[in-house]
Amino acid sequence: MFQKCQLTFGLILCFLLIQPLTGFAVEGFKVSQYGDGEQIWFEAEAFDERDSADVYKLGKGEGALDPTDGAFGDIVTNAGGQGWLLYRFDISAAGGKAGDWRFISRVINPSNHSDWLWVLGDDGDTIPTEAPAFARPDHIILEENVAEWAWLRTGDFGKDGGTVNALQDGENVMMIWTRQSSNQTQYDVFCWSSDLDYEPTDADYENAEAGVTDVNPEGLLTTTWARLKQ
Repeated sequence: MFQKCQLTFGLILCFLLIQPLTGFAVEGFKVSQYGDGEQIWFEAEAFDERDSADVYKLGKGEGALDPTDGAFGDIVTNAGGQGWLLYRFDISAAGGKAGDWRFISRVINPSNHSDWLWVLGDDGDTIPTEAPAFARPDHIILEENVAEWAWLRTGDFGKDGGTVNALQDGENVMMIWTRQSSNQTQYDVFCWSSDLDYEPTDADYENAEAGVTDVNPEGLLTTTWARLKQ
């Protein structure tokens, strides 16, 4: 009996060590509480899905473009054609609640090669597989001239454009769809802020806290125990 218990607890320990953590999709995200709200940050190359490896590509990792000095890690650029990127992020990891949040991107885009931003819940109830009927200014982002690395808060020549969106409690889904983007466009870091007036800095991103996935160890242990007993 004692040996059986030892074996069972050994299996539980092994299971917990190899069990993948779930709850947040993009890897390496950060959280902060700057200004009058919460922020969640993740790097552009941490996308969850893309429709084609031939359109939006990693700059360094896939040889699409050497990132301009000052990039945080790799970048994503449009190597040519129409496509999309999809990111899943959980605002509860930052202590955030449903409401209006601003999408902010650290980018280089010298020729205002804009894209569309689509957000689940705000722009539709199901994730599209074909390009939705986008409209300017409601969905446009990056219609700005940004010659050097900058945190872009606006989407359409100084106006919000598609940057302010209603996010849902918990997990959210955003998609970037091609409008005009090219390999002049470099996506580096994305930030969502519940303080619509917040203006990020590089130091803010560097000093933000590493995000933690929402995992309940007690619940995981109970489930594991039940599985092993079976």
